[in-house]
Amino acid sequence: MLFNSFDFIIFFPVTILFYYLFPVKFRNAWLLVASIFFYACFDLRCVAVLFGVITCSYFGGRFIESAEGDGLKKAILAVTVLLCIGALGVFKYLDFFAGNINRLSGYFGMSVNKSPFSLIVPVGISFYTFKSVSYVTDVYHKKIPAEKNYIKYSLFVSFFLQITAGPIDRADNLLKQINTPTVFNERTFRDGILLMLWGYFEKMAVADRIGGIVDAVYSDYTSYSGAAIVYATICYGIQIYADFSGYSHISIGAAKLFGLNVKENFKQPYLAVGIKDFWSRWHISMSTWFKDYVYIPLGGNRKGRVRKYINNMLTFLLSGLWHGSAWNYIAWGGLHGLYHIIEAGIGRIKEGFVSVLREQGIIKNEAGVNREGNKRTFSRHLFNMVVTFIMVDYAWLFFRAEGLGMALKMTKKIFTDFRLYTVMGDWIYGLGLPELCVRSILAYVIILFAVDVVHENGISIIKLLDKQGLIFRWLCYVFIVLFIVLIAVQNMGQGSADFIYFKF
Repeated sequence: MLFNSFDFIIFFPVTILFYYLFPVKFRNAWLLVASIFFYACFDLRCVAVLFGVITCSYFGGRFIESAEGDGLKKAILAVTVLLCIGALGVFKYLDFFAGNINRLSGYFGMSVNKSPFSLIVPVGISFYTFKSVSYVTDVYHKKIPAEKNYIKYSLFVSFFLQITAGPIDRADNLLKQINTPTVFNERTFRDGILLMLWGYFEKMAVADRIGGIVDAVYSDYTSYSGAAIVYATICYGIQIYADFSGYSHISIGAAKLFGLNVKENFKQPYLAVGIKDFWSRWHISMSTWFKDYVYIPLGGNRKGRVRKYINNMLTFLLSGLWHGSAWNYIAWGGLHGLYHIIEAGIGRIKEGFVSVLREQGIIKNEAGVNREGNKRTFSRHLFNMVVTFIMVDYAWLFFRAEGLGMALKMTKKIFTDFRLYTVMGDWIYGLGLPELCVRSILAYVIILFAVDVVHENGISIIKLLDKQGLIFRWLCYVFIVLFIVLIAVQNMGQGSADFIYFKF
């Protein structure tokens, strides 16, 4: 059941209606029932896997809290984490590793079975597994108490607005709110609806439409020039951002309708001025998870510079593998790990160079920057932003390609067969997209990034609307709703496009 499907349009209002009609003590149970039904709509068989992880981590947390002695607590934590990660490894990665071992065996003349198991991959298993692991780890470190109520804990892990593609919420945020009775708040309800509408705009108006360009080139890349591949890859960078940001805004906005506040998952990532800055803005719930539960336990930056770089690379390689059981995802993670190392190295060289210049009196401290200095600062900021986008976007090529081999061939084509003239004129109309769709894409992308710039400057559009008169404000609300409905009508007949992160 997709957020952008007709089924969800019926399911979601009914869930909200009964949530507020039920007495407070039954609301969590109702939300859990709704979440199980939502998840079962994808594949009923996957519900057993979900509750296996839930039950394992629930009792793991209880046993950790009641155990005597650090050694026993640590042993229970290790077993619980291994069981949860084991479920993820079996269903998502067993075929990948077994297939690679079989192919390797083939080089030595042994028989090869490319798909030895062909197991189903439960929807959202990467997300709810990480939720469970963070929960038991936080219980072990005494950051949170173990949840005694099985229904509340099950709802925390399986909450239908997060189970398919996150955000990967923490127990100290979502579970704490589940334990607090919800009071209906008209303003929060209104803000949630507006956030959902913005998410639907990102998904239907930007991601689904620009995705047609990406699919046309990537599905037959040998027929296009390197310039066309670059063009399509830039479009994919915009598509995956609008798609996943749209999903996150729908999820976060819908949670507000239940009185639940979920932390933001995106913060204008393409306005970042460095790779480290990018990862503080992109898929924030995942990047902070890997930082807290992988990078820091590995030693973080506490064990010297070389160890820091190794920890960084390992974290990003695991992040790539988390996204998908294929070598192109691992290469994508490796690229970002390499970017981090290069950025850190350049930063150290720059700091040393500036320090020498200051000691020689060639440059002074930055007090009293004049107008020319401000202009140079803006130019440097813009330059860093463009370079960051180019690096991130090149890595997206590996993320989107159907395999590492395809990504490398596309890279070779970019550098050996660029032919810029091939994307001039009306080239884009030859991709099989309706002319109206092509013309609207640019306008919608401009709106997307204009809103990002506004938010980057600390301006909240919702708060800005609050300051307007009642009539004007409601006219804006009506216009927004009609605009989204118009886009939905235009998209009818094309089917509901999956959210990209649903497959992870």
